[in-house]
Amino acid sequence: MQVREPYEGSSVLTARRTLLFLLFCVLWSITAARAGDPALLKFKIKDQFDRVYTERSWDTQVIIVLGADRKGNKFSSPWGKALSDSLARSGERRRATLIGLADLRGVPFFLKGLVRSKFPEDKKRWVLLDWKGRFPKAYNFVPGRCNILVFGERRTLTLHAAVDEVETQQMSRILATIRAEITRREPESPFK
Repeated sequence: MQVREPYEGSSVLTARRTLLFLLFCVLWSITAARAGDPALLKFKIKDQFDRVYTERSWDTQVIIVLGADRKGNKFSSPWGKALSDSLARSGERRRATLIGLADLRGVPFFLKGLVRSKFPEDKKRWVLLDWKGRFPKAYNFVPGRCNILVFGERRTLTLHAAVDEVETQQMSRILATIRAEITRREPESPFK
């Protein structure tokens, strides 16, 4: 009985296929990571007063989300006030909406009422309560920081800044992005 030796080229071919497959996986994962959808995600989230908001709740040109977890919350109010005051002074506040968002993933269901009661009772100071962490997951929030997301007229993400203390240089960069989105206009269609 004669034993046949395996074809030498088969091990080389298998190694090449494995290498190509691994290369494909690496390239696909890099592409998938870069191709994150920059659009404002579709959502339905309540505030602390049980009012429901969706991505269509605001008709202003620019949406600015200030989102933070428990540790980053201390930075949200100063940034919100600084941005609001700066936009109000220049008359641009009416063309932008500032939205506070609390990253509450991980809060046990039996503590939700207690956590909700810790938010402001003033109905003008509402905050979206993101119990599932949809925004932090979709936009890769940095824990312990205030994450500022700027969405332009077409509801595409134009800026994500993870900030702590209000700083002039960061403020200038964020305001420049907001103002660029406020002044950006789509060309009028001649076919209207």
